[in-house]
Amino acid sequence: MEVIRLTLACFVLLCATANAQAVAPNFTVQPASIAPGKPVTFAFRANGRGRVRARVDILASGRAPVRARLGIVRAGKEVIVAWTPPALAAGTYTARLVITRRTAHTYERAPLAVVAPMPSGSFPVQGAYSFGGPDSRFGAPRDGHTHQGQDVAADEGTPVVSPAAGTVNVVAYQAHGAGHYIVISGDYVFMHLQTGSILVAEGQAVVSGQRIASVGSTGESEGPHLHFEYWPEGWWAKGSEPVDPLPMLQAWAG
Repeated sequence: MEVIRLTLACFVLLCATANAQAVAPNFTVQPASIAPGKPVTFAFRANGRGRVRARVDILASGRAPVRARLGIVRAGKEVIVAWTPPALAAGTYTARLVITRRTAHTYERAPLAVVAPMPSGSFPVQGAYSFGGPDSRFGAPRDGHTHQGQDVAADEGTPVVSPAAGTVNVVAYQAHGAGHYIVISGDYVFMHLQTGSILVAEGQAVVSGQRIASVGSTGESEGPHLHFEYWPEGWWAKGSEPVDPLPMLQAWAG
């Protein structure tokens, strides 16, 4: 019985060793969040012996991959490479390490976020408010999609102001969704506004802190709140995606 157990243990160990050598382990990207144009550092160790070719692909849905060709490296030795990516739009990416040995490829992935510089501004809800629970957060699950903004709960009629100077691009109504909503400068989106409270028109210039509407519960809303979105590259512009506005809102709130 002991011989059988020992044989089985050796077999499991051999399988684990073979699997470990099939994938380049310990691939890290530091820092995991960068501002556009800032460098990152890749650290990894390719298994085995000899020389292999390495590259890192920066991947995002709907965008062409950006490749960092790291050249020939020695397997079994830790490799640390600093690399400055070309201009990447703010958003969430996957850094994929590709190790090539003859015609075989192995892969390892790590997350990378590109964060747009945080603009200064006024907190959009001028009154008592709450950021709510997990269901109010950016990325929270919804029916068929994920939450693309941050909810700010406040009493019906609480003033809503523009966080920054800009131009009103959209004033519209969506019964099965946003309710009454406003888009300013293509970046800032305000939804579920109170009926009859909108004080601005499309094409109008606004300044930071200017009142534009009031908190409401129009459209598909389960209570009075402001649904706030931030699109650094423009609302639904080609290649653009919303980013989590909570850190920005917290900074504005002081």
